[in-house]
Amino acid sequence: MTADSETASLMVDPEAVGAPAADANRADPVSELAELLDGLVSSRLRIDAVRIQSFKRIVDTRIELGPITYLVGGNNSGKSSVLQAIHTAVSCAQASVELGQQVVAEASLRYSPVADFSLLGHGAPYENRSGGQRGIVDFEGVPADSSVESAYRIEMYKARNHNNVGVDRSGMYTGFGQAICDPKTLFSVYVPGLAGVPHREEMSGYAAVFRKAASGDANLVFRNIIRLLAERSLLKELESLLESVLKVPVSFRVDFNSDRDLYVDVRLATGVDPGPRDHLPVDLWGTGLLQITQIFAYVLLFKPSLLLVDEPDSHLHPSRQKSLGVALEQVSDRFKCKVVVSTHSRHLITGASDAVKVVWMKDGRVESDSQKELTALLMDLGALDQLDNSTRTILCTEDEDPWALRLALSSTGMSEDAVKITSFNGLNNAFTAEAFREMAELMHSAPRVVIHRDRDFLTDDELAEWSRTFSDRDIDTFCPTRSDTEAYHATAAHIAAVTGMSLDDATTLRNEVIEMNLVALRNHHREKRRYANKKYLDGGAPRTEDLWPEDVMPSEDVLYGKKLLTQVEKTLHDRGLLARSDSLTAHPSDELRAELIAALGELVMSPSSTAG
Repeated sequence: MTADSETASLMVDPEAVGAPAADANRADPVSELAELLDGLVSSRLRIDAVRIQSFKRIVDTRIELGPITYLVGGNNSGKSSVLQAIHTAVSCAQASVELGQQVVAEASLRYSPVADFSLLGHGAPYENRSGGQRGIVDFEGVPADSSVESAYRIEMYKARNHNNVGVDRSGMYTGFGQAICDPKTLFSVYVPGLAGVPHREEMSGYAAVFRKAASGDANLVFRNIIRLLAERSLLKELESLLESVLKVPVSFRVDFNSDRDLYVDVRLATGVDPGPRDHLPVDLWGTGLLQITQIFAYVLLFKPSLLLVDEPDSHLHPSRQKSLGVALEQVSDRFKCKVVVSTHSRHLITGASDAVKVVWMKDGRVESDSQKELTALLMDLGALDQLDNSTRTILCTEDEDPWALRLALSSTGMSEDAVKITSFNGLNNAFTAEAFREMAELMHSAPRVVIHRDRDFLTDDELAEWSRTFSDRDIDTFCPTRSDTEAYHATAAHIAAVTGMSLDDATTLRNEVIEMNLVALRNHHREKRRYANKKYLDGGAPRTEDLWPEDVMPSEDVLYGKKLLTQVEKTLHDRGLLARSDSLTAHPSDELRAELIAALGELVMSPSSTAG
């Protein structure tokens, strides 16, 4: 431990920011208080990067921070470990300073994500020996009122005595580490997941509220935080922040009389000139409103330098997720507070400003931190959760439910780890094609990307024009010969294989169904060809009537599989030729499987990709 002096903190104690003195000549006390807050945040230090070593999922990774940093990635990628490592390190440093000791009891820590602190080590517990396993968090940035780049390190390890934690601190202390370690402030506020609030809340003093917030349980004292804001004349500021996001007037009512009340009552109304009945208790607030109010309230009361939010988008409607993103940017800009968020929400990513940084994490390290558009695409695909270094081929399809492809793939014996099928709506543009190419290059396994689309009655020339966007970027395409993947489950051969009928009887039944639904099938063909003629017409597109002449039975390439499959299956059930509990879609199509094998080529011949 360094021999740095424990001088007074540069951060202002929230207790000192009380209500402005009454003054008849003061026209706008709220504006004056806002100016005071501006002065407080303008003199704070700036954290530009954190490096974390040996903490839960993380071995060693460094993350450069923007005003807002979104951490994205699959489950167990290390996103939450980053947030917890930062808050744990701050908690250890502040306990060490507060107690004046290098070794502190685990019980004295304001926050720890586990009961046994030593178990936070990556792959093995923290140790008490020279050169042993210990957690390390380095903060890099600039001190308050300075331009000098600085760093401060907090090391955490198992102390000799049971249930004790060792804390070593080193680096630039004055003006930098000093603010991080100040026990009178919440240098970081950690909001774990979707923070609900209890139905009732007894009045708590500032010290108790501060302690709960420091432990990551600010939601348990949410009403008291609103009450404390009211006592400090900061409620108007909170209302203003909410109005800037919600775009409607907001007003709070806070009731608590220490002589008669046990519980704090907080109510909120939206709209112009609300009446008493319009103010609703916290229990009746919408999830999005509650989440945004919590974030603004915590920052207003505690003025942290780092706001750490763990998956705030859980259970939030996409429209509310966008509002949440706006709220976070307001926090960052208004309070000069760095915001770090772990998220699975593409709505937060795609709606973010250029100042927002997106960090894709995988296996406890940074996979990419400079390709926001690509990361958003991968989130759309679900690829951040699905893809790993065993993935050799990514089969991307516009089918929302690619059940036929998955069924055919499983019947080939190919490993699901080797070939991943992902759904994505919007494959018909150059940007998406370029993003897929970059995605393959970015991944360590350098997988082959294959784009699937249904033929949808396109001619060979039209398909060649569509696929050129991808082939020019060395991306393969797979377009089955029938109109769609469902058509393969309505062939005479598939009907015979599933039902046990002869091929001749299956063909006869299928032809009957086609004749009964001829008008609907022809109408759908016309609609699809109308789209194709508009998109691919260059003077040489065939006439729809020539592809399926009037008074002529349809050829296989003009039959709409989805419609035909539904009607064939209904007829089979009605005639007792297929059990009600069975379905043509429950069995893989031999024909589709053969075309899929041909499209994926030599991959299926690899021993590593065949089923054992």
